Amino acid sequence: MTTSATLTALFPEHTPADLLHTIRSGVRSRETLVVAEWDAIVAWAERHVLASPEGAATLTDGVIDTGVPIAGDGAPLVSDYHLMELVSALGRSAHGGRAFVGRVIECAWRLPQVYAAVAAGRLAPWRAERIADLTRPLCADAAAYIDRQLYDVTAVGWAQLGRLVDEAVRRFDPAAAEARRIAATSRRRLDVEEADADGLVQVNGTLDAADGHDLDQAVRRRAVLLGRLGNDQPLEVRRSIAVGELARQDLTLDLDGAPGRKVVLNLHLTDDPANPVARWDDGACPVSPAQVREWLQVPGTSVVVRPVIDLADHVPVTSYEVPDRLRTRVALRDPTCRFPHCTTPAGRCDLDHALAHADGGPTCPCNLVPLCRRHHRAKTFSSWRYLALAPGSYLWQSPRQLLFLVDHRGTHALDLDQSAPRALALASCPGPGSGPGPRPGVGAEPGSGVPAA
Repeated sequence: MTTSATLTALFPEHTPADLLHTIRSGVRSRETLVVAEWDAIVAWAERHVLASPEGAATLTDGVIDTGVPIAGDGAPLVSDYHLMELVSALGRSAHGGRAFVGRVIECAWRLPQVYAAVAAGRLAPWRAERIADLTRPLCADAAAYIDRQLYDVTAVGWAQLGRLVDEAVRRFDPAAAEARRIAATSRRRLDVEEADADGLVQVNGTLDAADGHDLDQAVRRRAVLLGRLGNDQPLEVRRSIAVGELARQDLTLDLDGAPGRKVVLNLHLTDDPANPVARWDDGACPVSPAQVREWLQVPGTSVVVRPVIDLADHVPVTSYEVPDRLRTRVALRDPTCRFPHCTTPAGRCDLDHALAHADGGPTCPCNLVPLCRRHHRAKTFSSWRYLALAPGSYLWQSPRQLLFLVDHRGTHALDLDQSAPRALALASCPGPGSGPGPRPGVGAEPGSGVPAA
């Protein structure tokens, strides 16, 4: 926390008015830098335009590649593999970076009025990005109509902008308007987020109105009944308990031959056997012994405890295909895609043979690296390459020699002059398709763990 002494040193004898002036100047300076970044991205895009959709950067929906260009109709198509390098240089995640660059391109090519307002400092860049998100699905005529209507973009509120988008769609693309109305039902969803450190999860959803009403009534009735049965916790807490009881009631129906709650715990063994750490496999979070005991007290619950051992024990197989027991080991060591800034869970990734299997690379955790499908293709078919420095630690080199260290702490951009020896090592590695990797039999770092076979 910043101390008052530090504040005094930074702003000696500043009045509140002076401080507000400093803050306002900082906002302007920051937005000036963002505008410069936008201009550089536009210049970059102009140099990486493709003539055909093949190899073009596309949006993704979750982990599914939609095949939809990152900006709307009339904006240029840019190279996917080059975009990966730009996103890494920006220090953004793979999906978030693609969306960000797409918004900039959307404004520059399809919303010149909006882009000019950003460049002139009349419109905050983040507001322009939100406008671009709304116009990207529209046809070129509808986007141009909206841009013409935004003669004073700073005076348009979000509700008014939404009505403007609806009007543009109905005016220039009535078929799309009807299709959107029909497709609106596909927005229904129910998301259960990952558990936090306290063993709680956030639940968010969009339901059909009737389904939402029925769920609310069922939860309310059960929460009231819990109170009558002696549960004296607040109503909102009882409502959350009621949802769990409704779920367990469904699990006991044995619709698929597997009734009841099943929990897999990965138990990481340390030097102190009396101090193990349990990790909930589905929730991807550590849990306390007390919480495990609470779960065991719920009728119908079964808990599978899987001990975790050291990575130094290599268990290669002779086949190219990776068995599930090795996939689990690798996923516990590298929980996400190991491409710079990518956060795709390892369970949804391919397992790349760092040293190609055809070149003698073993199918062993020491030679397997989780890469999502998009970044696996980049490593295989473009000039992206990496070197495994140690289990869970990877040095990546982009086509234009940018260096990134990816390990359990995240992604770190490296200066070329500070990493020249490693860069030279990468440069001497085989080309795309065979990629560098760890030597077979390289040992694990002390304390790293994987599940026992």
